[in-house]
Order: sequence, then C-alpha cells, then structure tokens
Amino acid sequence: MQKTFNITSSSIYPLGVCFVPEGLHIALVCEDLQNSGILLFDKKHKDGVRIPFFKEFRKGNIYSILLKGYQDTSCSYLFYHGEELYQDPYARALDNDRKYGELTKIPSHCKVYKSNYDWEDDNTLSIPYEDSIFYMLHVRGFTKHRSSEVRNKGTYAGIVEKIPYLKELGITAVLLMPSYEFDEVFHEDKQYMSMEDAAAAYKDLPKDEAAKEGEAPRINYWGYQEGLYFLPKTAYASSKDAITEFKDMVKALHKNGIEVMMQFYLPPTLTYVKILEILYYWLIEYHIDGFQLMGVNIPMQMICKEPLLAETKLISEKDISIARVSESVGTYSKEAYRNFGYMNDAFLYDIRKLLKGDANMINNFMYLFKNNAADKGIINYIAIQDGFRLADLVSYNDKHNEANGEDNKDGNSYNYSWNCGIEGKSRKKFITNLRMRQMKNALTFVLLAQGTPLIYSGDEFGNTQDGNNNPYCQDNAVCWIKWNMLKTNEALFNYTKELINLRKNHGILHSQTPLRGIDYISCGYPDISFHGKEAWRPDTSPESRSLGVMYCGCYGNNDKTDDSYIYIGINMHWEAKQFGLPKMPKELEWVKLFSTDCGEQDKKSASAKNKDSVQNLSDVQSNQNIQNLSDAQGNQGTQNIQIPPRTIMIYHTVKRQGINELTNTVSGKSSNKNKTKNNKVINNKKRK
Repeated sequence: MQKTFNITSSSIYPLGVCFVPEGLHIALVCEDLQNSGILLFDKKHKDGVRIPFFKEFRKGNIYSILLKGYQDTSCSYLFYHGEELYQDPYARALDNDRKYGELTKIPSHCKVYKSNYDWEDDNTLSIPYEDSIFYMLHVRGFTKHRSSEVRNKGTYAGIVEKIPYLKELGITAVLLMPSYEFDEVFHEDKQYMSMEDAAAAYKDLPKDEAAKEGEAPRINYWGYQEGLYFLPKTAYASSKDAITEFKDMVKALHKNGIEVMMQFYLPPTLTYVKILEILYYWLIEYHIDGFQLMGVNIPMQMICKEPLLAETKLISEKDISIARVSESVGTYSKEAYRNFGYMNDAFLYDIRKLLKGDANMINNFMYLFKNNAADKGIINYIAIQDGFRLADLVSYNDKHNEANGEDNKDGNSYNYSWNCGIEGKSRKKFITNLRMRQMKNALTFVLLAQGTPLIYSGDEFGNTQDGNNNPYCQDNAVCWIKWNMLKTNEALFNYTKELINLRKNHGILHSQTPLRGIDYISCGYPDISFHGKEAWRPDTSPESRSLGVMYCGCYGNNDKTDDSYIYIGINMHWEAKQFGLPKMPKELEWVKLFSTDCGEQDKKSASAKNKDSVQNLSDVQSNQNIQNLSDAQGNQGTQNIQIPPRTIMIYHTVKRQGINELTNTVSGKSSNKNKTKNNKVINNKKRK
C-alpha cells in the first residue's frame, strides 16, 4: 500500500470523499476499529484496491486520511468493513447504470462530485404559504404510464415536459415524494419500516420472502426509508447524469414560477448536525425551496431558527410552537417570514366525515375552514399518498389491498369514505354523477378554505388506485397517474382550475393573517361570516349538514378597494336545503359562479376545447342566475336560494350597472360578445 499511495492524516471535516489541492480527502464515521477502510477503483486498479484505516488517523469515531498527490478524478469507491461493502453516506454522486427495480449484489460505486452547473440567474422563489398551492407527486409515477404522452417517462425530464400542464392547472409548488437516493428493492437480509407507519410509528417490516431466486423483487415504491441523502435518485433520471437532469428540472420549474419541495424520511439515529448538513446542501447545491421532514424526534424548533433556512419552507407532520429569531436585534420575533408549516391531518379526517354526511360536523368545519396562523403555514388536504385517492374516497367503503400480498391486513381500515351506493366501479349515471359531485365538493373545501391547499397528483381529474389505500409496493398502473382519465373527467379538471383561479384572484380567500369574524375596518361586514336558512343565523346543531360562508373582499390582504363578496353555500345533506343570502349594498347583486351539481356546467366543461372555456362557463351560470335572483323591478331584497342535495354553490357580487365585471374578476378577461349578451339580459329585465 505504501508503495502505491502516500497516506497521511487529514482534517476531520468535511465528512465523505472529495478532492482537495493536496490530493484525495477521505473522512468517515466508523465505530469499529477492526478491518475497515476504502475500496478504491481507478484506471490502475479496475478491480479495486483496499486502503485500510489506521488507528493513528482516528479522532473520536471519525477516520480521516489524505491520499497525498492523488488526483484521478475518474475514480469511484466503496467503503468496507470486513467482507461487507457499503456506500458512503455522504456520497454526492453514483456511478450507476442499474435500472429501477433491478436486484444487484454489489452496491453502486460512489463517485467524487465536483459542482460546475450553470444556474444562470436562478434562485429559490420563497412564495409565502398564503399564496401557495401545493401539488404532491411521485417522480416515477407521475409520467410513467403510457398515457402520459411524454418522451422521458417516469423521470425528472418527464416532469419538465409536464410543466405546461402544471401551469394550466395553476399550482405554485411541487412536493416530491422521496427523491434522494435509496434502494427501492426489498432485500431478505434487510429490514425496512412499514410504509403504512413510515410517517408515524416507523415499525420494522418482516423479512421479505418474495425476492427469491427467479422471482421479481418486491419494490419499495414510496421510498420512505433511510438513504443517501446528498444526491438525487439516479433511477429517476432519463440520462446517466441524474444530477444535471435534476437541476435542469428545478431551474425549468423556477422559470415558470413553480417551487420545488422535497420529502425526507429522517430516522431517529440521524444527528441534528447531519440533518442541517442535508438541508443546507440541497438548498445551496440544488436550489430547493422547501422540505417536508418525516420521522420522530426531529428538532423542528431548532431547525426553523437556523438563519440560512429563514426563507425555506420547513414542513412538519405535527403542529408545534415556533418562535422566530430577528437577525437585527437577536431576539424572538413573530413578524419574521414564516418558514414553518405543518400537515393538517384534522382537516383530512373531519372534512371527509362532513363530505359523506356525518352528523355533528358543522362546528368543526367552521373552525377548520377559517383556520389560519400568522406565524406558521397550515397545509390542508383531503388525500395524500397513504390513503384513498380522491376518486377512491367516493367509490369505496373498504380498502382493497389484496395485491400488496398481506391478505388485505395492511393500510388504514378507517378511511371515512363513502362509495355513493355501490362498491367500486359503476356505470350507473346516478352513481357516477354523485361521485363527480362529491369530488368537486371535496376540492372546493380544500381550495377555498384558509391555509395552504395541497392536491395529490391526479386527483384533479379523478385518478384511481382501484381501492388500494396503501400501495407502497406497487410500481405499476395502480400507482402511476393514468392520464387518459383527464379526458374522461375533464369537467372535474376544469372545475379545479376555476377554483384555483378564483382563489388566486381574491386575497380574502388566501389571507395573510387569521380572519376574525368581526367588522374591524368598519366596512359594514365582517371578514368572514356564517349563515343558514336565514342569513346571519347558521345552524350548528348536531343534525345540521349545511352552512353558508361569506367572505368580504375588503379584508383581502388589506385591499380595501376590493368590494367583492363571495358566498359559499354548502349542503352535504341528502335533501335539498334553503339558504338565505345576506343582503348586499343596493349597488351590488348576487350572481352564481359555480355549482358542483352535475348539469349544464359539466356538459359545457366536457365539450370545451379552448382556453376561454372557464370564462364562458362563468358567463352562462351568471346570466341564468341574474334572472332567477332579481325581482321584477331589479331591486335586491332578502333572497333565498335552494341548493340540491350534496351540492356546493358559489355566489359572487357584481355591480348592478352590468354583470360583465364578473368575467373580469374570475379570469381577468372580458369579451364584447359577452358584454353584449349581458346587456341584453339587463334590458330584458327593465322591459319586464
């Protein structure tokens, strides 16, 4: 060894392997003193050469050596302990030609990485929580299905090809399920945590018995396990250069105003120092905008106080108390940028219960719908990776996880779902219409509540997993997004776009601060109010399943010039209900924007083929509603509306001088054709 390499001591940090001017720096945490070292592969040692760690180069539990004068940048390496070979936990790159799901006996070689990527003028976007719309996706599953119509299926490049779709939908951030390097193959000699409990209890899986000789190995599709945290998953790349492809994806999304956030499963064995190293590296090297940290005993309070992460979204699984640090005076400040957010499980469970018609949910709904915080982000969702997809939530009463090979014993048995009368797929028009209405209702709850909405990819057009609520091992069409359903459920997709557009164009629907329910700026109306059969009198009794919610636009991000009002009539009862619309100033009148009831709007949505489809739908609904809600003299009095069973209707105020302002508010556009049509409606009313 000494004849080939000049080995000397090196600095303790950084951990890992990197080139320095003096040679190759190697530092590794290793508790065992016996028979450990590095296996180096280069041009002269194609089969590898073992370089042992000597006791004199050890400080604490860290070995650090320098191969003085060594500068072969094409080298690769593994660490060894006895006969076991393992990868560098601080590896920045891999020499990896292994296909996804391929079972190998020898781990991929680590490479020494040197950054030379041209980011141009790219930087993180730091979009506030209140202005964000999150979209969770699995990199492979998002475009792997043949119907995705992308060239690079199941890859980072495939996501880039779908950017026009993401922009059309209106999301502001993608949240990637684990995309750091991990071994997706279950091995007989290893034990991983259960995917069902990966984000909670992190129980160990029993040893896998499926990956036997001649059989395809079982796949950990989700990836909630420990891995190589300093590089993107190589099997998710269409090229051999996963690092560049990942950075190209981030840069392309940023250019289109879309943030990139990542999920990390962090086991309790990770130290606070290493967690910070991981986050810092992805922030600086990959321009990542935020992280969802999944695990137990994660020191979120300390992480959120780190100065470098002050404008990085840091999302926890649970709510905690966060105090901000003001850099100017070195004291705690509530006014600083809110980087902390948490996943609001309470929203998921209670909204599901209300959606299927459970009793005694109105009070909970009122709290959840307006729930917001000045010092943290609250992420609302009704479906995420571990549980039913939105379409399955309205199609199945029970889980159907038989394909997972665990006798349908895995997965959560309490989904608070309702199959609308028939378990599974159905062609009955009444059932399909009811399910479409329920999916629209669910998306309305998510997108019009305060807090930050999160949509799981494919839910916006009814993607299904056929009742499997725990498909952690399904790398197939069960989990892949089936893009052919976009055409089938185009009405749902268009409705989702309309809701997102409405939310973005009204500050009151995504307030910076919590709404108070009082008129604190003396405009005549509170920022948010609740109503029932009579205006201003909500029915909160246990048997109630209906509620009216009114937002006053004057409070939207302190924009007192916005005099629009939005009324959301929610009827989750199985019978039609009467609602009282609040009386407006005489210059304003109520018109209907949207209804989740399947009818004319769905027919128009399904046949719309141009970019103005959303605008045209709003015009149709508005004109019809003006005739219905105004009296013969055109005066506004006390108005009652009837909302069909399990339906949400959304109303909006417009100036009495003409209703073309509605189009401007919803889409930012208007047309002479629509203006003429609206004027005809008004003239007809005057003649009457």
